[in-house]
Amino acid sequence: MRYRKFGTSELQVSEVGFGTWTLASDWWGVVEDKRGMLDAALNAGITFFDTSPVYGDDGLGESLMADFLSKHRDEIVITTKCGYDISANRKTKGQSERPHDWRPESIREQCESSLKRLGIEYIDLYQLHNARIEPILDDDLWAALEDLRTDGKIGEIGVALGPAIGWVEEGLEAIRRRPICSLQTVYNVIEQEPGRTFVEESIGHGSKAGMISRVPHASDALSGRVTRETVFPPSDHRSHRNRDNMLDNFDKADTLAFLWEGTGRTRGQAAIAAILSNPNFTNVLPTCVTVEEIDEYAAATEFPLTPDEIDAVEALWSQNFGVTNRYEMKLKASR
Repeated sequence: MRYRKFGTSELQVSEVGFGTWTLASDWWGVVEDKRGMLDAALNAGITFFDTSPVYGDDGLGESLMADFLSKHRDEIVITTKCGYDISANRKTKGQSERPHDWRPESIREQCESSLKRLGIEYIDLYQLHNARIEPILDDDLWAALEDLRTDGKIGEIGVALGPAIGWVEEGLEAIRRRPICSLQTVYNVIEQEPGRTFVEESIGHGSKAGMISRVPHASDALSGRVTRETVFPPSDHRSHRNRDNMLDNFDKADTLAFLWEGTGRTRGQAAIAAILSNPNFTNVLPTCVTVEEIDEYAAATEFPLTPDEIDAVEALWSQNFGVTNRYEMKLKASR
């Protein structure tokens, strides 16, 4: 495992992280041995663990980590998030969002509740979860975050964009206006925007924010674990992907076979190594439901791309991988 710092901060993490989203919900498959997954991640050299009170019900994404943290607090960097009212019902049935509550007093309460569920005294990285433009521009909210930092409740501050691809204004304004050290976004080798735009903006501000890649395998089009014929049940989060969009991604992925054929990399490792070839990406968060996936993806850092491979990927990207899109993805935005 290799390690990088977030932007200009001193916060250093493993290049591959682990998210508890799959442990707290069944939206990508059922994980029976949750503690076993956490132990496997640490044993693989992963030090960056990403969670949120909105994962699962009643803050399960955080509380399931309490015992693990009590034994390994000094070995890991923990990040959790704020913004959602976890006591409120989801806006619609299924996998929709819960309402946000960005009032400064609510953020302070959310932080205290997270600390109690995690069983810790401070949070290394506190991320605004799927923030729209209003909280990014809210000076009172950011003053409250600074107070939490002054009080030693949180260390660094970041923004996690989502839930879908986009939120360009939100990301750009967070970099321009706010003291963030990280920006999390959907990014993979075949879906590089708006991640590339965020990288350029961060560089223009002294590389202040390190990027976190979410959905690095393009909903498994780049992992080799599903095929064009795979039909996801309605309960699976991947079922929300437009069918034509998935087919486009499979076509693009096929052009990248030179990254895994005869290189020693698996297909899934190649996808992660391609992201890490950009030094502005501090961390990649693959979606894992088995120990085998954790071990495979964590080992991706052992197989960095060569300069020629990086150039070849860039050339393919500039030509849309030679694919005429069936579906043009519209980037999400607050306004």
